[in-house]
Parts: sequence; structure tokens; C-alpha cells
Amino acid sequence: MVIKPKLRSILEVVGDLSDKDASTNVVDTSVARYAEDLSTEEVNDCLNELELLGLIKMLQRTRNMEGKKDGESFRLLNITKAGLEELLSN
Repeated sequence: MVIKPKLRSILEVVGDLSDKDASTNVVDTSVARYAEDLSTEEVNDCLNELELLGLIKMLQRTRNMEGKKDGESFRLLNITKAGLEELLSN
């Protein structure tokens, strides 16, 4: 599968943060921190597109109760087997 360079970059960040392990959860805000050249909104758009392609799986949004402002939340996500295969293909 050929994916856009921006999507590949985000997929690589997810792969690196999960140590390329499909069972390891990654926090979406961590992905945004490591994707230095993209805004948070662009990262979220890429994550949504990667999920539609079946390369990552996003879990339901969760609120962090430990010292976070009201309304702040995060999502856990996992790279899928297809996502790992895509990373290994190039």
C-alpha cells in the first residue's frame, strides 16, 4: 500500500513509541509531541486517516483526572498488524 509521506511519518512515530508491538498502547498526545513539523490538529487528522486505512486502532477517548484541566482528554491507540507490515515494507 502506498500512503502519503505525512501519514507514513505519523505511523513511524506510533511504531517507535510502541516499540513496534501491536499490544502496546500509545497516547495520542505523545504522538503529537513527537511529530514536530505538524500541528496537533494535523496529527489528529492523520491518526483518523490511519485508522480508516486499518493501520492503527484507536480506543475511546478518556479523561485524565490527574491534574489536568477540565475537558482535557486523550486517546489510546495501537498499531495494527497491517500497520507493522506497512512499516516493514519500506
